[in-house]
Amino acid sequence: MFQQIFAHPRKIHLSLSMYISLLLAMMAIVPLLATMLSLEFILRPALIGQVTNALEKDSQTKVHLIEQYLIERLNEVQAVSQSTPIKHFITGDQTARNGAFEALFTAQHRDVSNYVSWSLLDTSGNVALSYPSAPAAHGKYFVLPEASQQLQKSGNVIISDVFYDNTNNQEFVDLYAHVVDNSFHLVGFIRASLDLRRIWATVDSETQDNGQGSYGTLIDENGVRIAYTNINPANGLRPTPLLKIIAPPSADLKQRVASENLYGNSDLPLTVLADSKLADIQSQQQPPSTFQFNPIEQNQAFAAARYSSTIVPWTYFVMKPLSTVTGLADQQLLTTWVIVFLFLSLAVFVGLWTGRRITLPILRSVDLLRKNSFTLKELANEEYQVVSEQAWMVEASQMGLGSIRYYTNANNVASGYIASVSMELLRNSDHLGPPKLRETMQYIVGSATYIRKVVKHQEEMNNKLETTLRVTDQITNQLTKSAQSADKAATQMEQIVGQLTAVVGGQDEFHNSLQ
Repeated sequence: MFQQIFAHPRKIHLSLSMYISLLLAMMAIVPLLATMLSLEFILRPALIGQVTNALEKDSQTKVHLIEQYLIERLNEVQAVSQSTPIKHFITGDQTARNGAFEALFTAQHRDVSNYVSWSLLDTSGNVALSYPSAPAAHGKYFVLPEASQQLQKSGNVIISDVFYDNTNNQEFVDLYAHVVDNSFHLVGFIRASLDLRRIWATVDSETQDNGQGSYGTLIDENGVRIAYTNINPANGLRPTPLLKIIAPPSADLKQRVASENLYGNSDLPLTVLADSKLADIQSQQQPPSTFQFNPIEQNQAFAAARYSSTIVPWTYFVMKPLSTVTGLADQQLLTTWVIVFLFLSLAVFVGLWTGRRITLPILRSVDLLRKNSFTLKELANEEYQVVSEQAWMVEASQMGLGSIRYYTNANNVASGYIASVSMELLRNSDHLGPPKLRETMQYIVGSATYIRKVVKHQEEMNNKLETTLRVTDQITNQLTKSAQSADKAATQMEQIVGQLTAVVGGQDEFHNSLQ
């Protein structure tokens, strides 16, 4: 019978065109992925490193500018405190008043736009002489108690904490120096109130120096932001974080702020704008010079650098948005993603087109092989039918041959019997009678002889029929083997077709292409 091919579950295979598409896509994407990885893990850290180094240098530069400016002012205060007319006048020599006034006048005009006033005070803190206006009292003090104590022990110029005049939007510090006579006895104090607008200008320059979104802040030893980059200087308003403390103040600081009116507390009480990261850095003994963090007043990550002054207990922080630092890398990364998508689309399209061009001839051959396979199977079916019919004929012939042999054998037995009886009669003819009996018996013998001849002829025909049946049986066996070979060849051809179809991606693709 016709051999059936049982369908087994087939594994899902990608087509040849899809393999080509994937290969082209990989060839296009791998270099781009390498570029993306280099942007992410090489260029981005390099950019951040370069910018943080630049910020560190910028913070140092800004602090050095502030220190240079303050050093000049400190030297001026030191020089005035050592002026002879100042010493004579504060000890009671009224003839030295004009000389003392001239000393204050000259000092004021060395930086007239930034000095608020110059004052000469006695040891009790009372104002003896001032220019161009009387000094402002800080609470009930013209000379802060902690400054007075330090001045009695040291000849250095002391810089006070920051004060703020809300009316004039003016932030300033007092520079104190003691005045001693020729015997080095303390006879008074010099106080110069210095406006910090010059320092503000340095801090405000961060936007121009480091780009949009960058800013700087100057934090004193109490954790108060005493300078802050004004993003919109034209509006005349101070930045919101200015004069806000980064951590809750201690009880002692609260008392000092209230009693000395530090940071303009009487008009705008000192409030907390907490920034735990800055507070933590400020509290460390060896704080990092560069770092990354999210400032409390901002909503994104910043690269930052810090540098502390050796002249005043102030620390300068400069911050730059990481988005602007890595903007080039991000832009290149986005561009690379777009290129990857375009190349991937092009690779898939070219791969499918190329694969189709390659697989169509194979699919046509597969279709022809499949048709030949169907033809062979039909031929095998027909041969099986013929073989079945011939087998039936052989079987019927074999049954007829058996019957003939049976009757032939019966005739042979009967004729032998007749011949035997006839011979017996002939031998006893004298006893049986008349000559007629002899004649009859001769006839019987002749008939028996004839039957023997017929039987012999039948045996010859039987032999020929047997030979014919044997040859027919051999032919039938050959036809059966031929049909089996044709069926086996058709089965192998189907397997080859299946393998070719699996390689090129299936017959559906071919039929779709033909349509």
